Amino acid sequence: MIRIKVKGIVQGVGFRPFIFRLARDLNLNGYVLNSSSGVTIEIEGKNGSLERFIKRLKTELPPIARIDELMTENLPDQGYRSFTIRESREEKGSTLISPDLATCSDCLREMRDHSDHRHQYPFINCTNCGPRYSIIYKTPYDRPNTTMKIFKMCPNCAAEYHDPLNRRFHAQPNACPTCGPGLTLLGPHLRKVKGDPITRTKELLINGKIIGIKGIGGFHIGVDPRIDNAILRLRQKKNRPHKPFAVMVRLEDLGAIVRDSHPDLLRSPQAPILLLPKKSPNPLSEFVAPDNPYLGVFLPYAPIHHLLLGDDLPYLIMTSGNLADEPIARDESELVGLCDYFLTNDRPIENRVDDSIIFPTTSGPTILRRSRGYIPDPIDLIIKTVPTLACGGELKGTFGLARDHLLYLSPHLGDLESKETMDFFKETLDKYKRWFKIEPEIVACDLHPDYLTTRFAESLNLPLFRIQHHHAHIASVLIDNYQDTDVIGVAYDGTGYGTDGKIWGCEIMVANLKDFQRRFHLSYLPLPGGDKAVKRPVRIAISYLITSNVDYQFLNCDPDEARVVRRQLDSGFNLPLTSSLGRLFDCISAILGLFDEITFEAQAAMGLEFLATPAITEKSYPYNIDGSEIDPRPLIRAIAHDVQDRVNPGIIARAFHNTVIAFTVEAIRILSDEAGIKTVALSGGVFQNRIILEGLINRLKEDSFDVLIHHKLPPNDGCVSAGQVAISNVSCYSG
Repeated sequence: MIRIKVKGIVQGVGFRPFIFRLARDLNLNGYVLNSSSGVTIEIEGKNGSLERFIKRLKTELPPIARIDELMTENLPDQGYRSFTIRESREEKGSTLISPDLATCSDCLREMRDHSDHRHQYPFINCTNCGPRYSIIYKTPYDRPNTTMKIFKMCPNCAAEYHDPLNRRFHAQPNACPTCGPGLTLLGPHLRKVKGDPITRTKELLINGKIIGIKGIGGFHIGVDPRIDNAILRLRQKKNRPHKPFAVMVRLEDLGAIVRDSHPDLLRSPQAPILLLPKKSPNPLSEFVAPDNPYLGVFLPYAPIHHLLLGDDLPYLIMTSGNLADEPIARDESELVGLCDYFLTNDRPIENRVDDSIIFPTTSGPTILRRSRGYIPDPIDLIIKTVPTLACGGELKGTFGLARDHLLYLSPHLGDLESKETMDFFKETLDKYKRWFKIEPEIVACDLHPDYLTTRFAESLNLPLFRIQHHHAHIASVLIDNYQDTDVIGVAYDGTGYGTDGKIWGCEIMVANLKDFQRRFHLSYLPLPGGDKAVKRPVRIAISYLITSNVDYQFLNCDPDEARVVRRQLDSGFNLPLTSSLGRLFDCISAILGLFDEITFEAQAAMGLEFLATPAITEKSYPYNIDGSEIDPRPLIRAIAHDVQDRVNPGIIARAFHNTVIAFTVEAIRILSDEAGIKTVALSGGVFQNRIILEGLINRLKEDSFDVLIHHKLPPNDGCVSAGQVAISNVSCYSG
């Protein structure tokens, strides 16, 4: 007899039914069961059959299952007379939890079949699809440990659930119209609306209403993207004047609104939002993604989405259901006043999770937000860790919980600047600790003393590792690429607290998983009014122009504001110093007159990229590299001259991008000669810019550099907690 213990994605993915069918096919006896540490199999029979069983176990897995560890032990035969699936049991150790998965083709076929008893049922699922992470209370993943425990299966569903040959064998969310969750349409005061909920909701959407739609991991807010007034009303209610909205669309209608499709990514079980080039002309309102050549699109991934979309409603804005800067809502009461109606249901959401976002590049897909469909799937670490909590930064918050060689990253938590988002952080952390049986022995946080995540880390009374923000970025690229080596790290973003107490953001360094040496950075700039300047990029432009000895009178700005900035610069009051490349992007966008007020993060940088994208020029501007500083003042003077000479703004924007690539490559070459390193790691929010990312990769490869970029983690601050885990543990083990 052989006892087999399997760890990986093996619960909630049809793994036990697969084992049952495989054992029966090979005439083997024994049992399989879920445990809190994975799946245990005891199996006996002829030796040849046992060998074939193990081989097929590894090669014929269900499509969503994944084996991370398989241990076998030879034991005396027990005389089993059949093969059975046993009840789950508790064990020491942790198991992996499957992410939520998009509705599979088999379930869609049944849902569209008039003769099927689940015809038009908005909660259809099987072992290959449906909610997992969002409904689980505790491990092991069995129905009593999920929000489905309140729904007792009818005889038909129970028969499917207990039939090893059925696709719904041990599908924990299994349900049908007889016994499962149901839909309800509520009015603005949460009173029930008569009529079929789906039919009425579609009518309301087509008539310009704003609908809160309860999905798998939280509420979306749905609006018909063809109706200007509906979108503008939503923007006013969400206090979101310019930030793009994502659009859900049927695959057959995709070609009308975007130029590329990437069907493999769109149709994957993760079903992320993809940022794709917008088609022109376009049937959607210009207010969906104003002044933006890209559109965030995703396919319907829950049954309710498929029921809502149709020939009369081929597209649907589906934006996160939340108030500004708060976590995604899981109950309609949280959105009263924001939505006109609510399409809700009685299946509780235990764990909130936002949609994931990806943008395709020539180097492969880049994750911008790693959330639904990807979490809580762990990331394999090249280093072994003690039980560790890494609290991340502030923007695009995530935490990391690690032990041994596995890192469990939280879903996207939002910007961790408020009590509401920190409560979400703590709630999710408590669940992760319980599910994965990790009680941290050390904690890591950002260097910034005023981040709420830093204060939380300090409150835990554990050995505390304060990690510099940009070092964490570079360490995360190493983790992402399973590397533990010295690299030239390039960390470009908007902000990060430096070891000198200044605001960093254009950092070129020698780094590894233990420490770093900063070698080059952008010359420090006084930031008039601190954070206020980030919202008003003209303040940054005035500061750059004055320090570059350029008259700023040509700027299109309020004279009173200019005088205030001038007085601040003269007085030296409230002038934090920054080396941020993000602020240089803000400056150039202001000089070109793109934005007066910034209403969402990276708006100015995005506008500059979009202006540069169609322009074709090899032109670049001058700069100086003096010692450790990259001096942009020659660049500022040249751009100011071009603007006053009425050079095409697109050409100026493209030449600026070319210049950033040029000074980066020059600094890397110098550092490579000094340190003898030919591997470069790129991280930070600036590498969400396609021109910078792809242009820099091409130039570095021409110079025979190996280039490491992100694949499983986002380049923005969503990766910082992963880097903190690595650095704190290498520091811990090395003393």
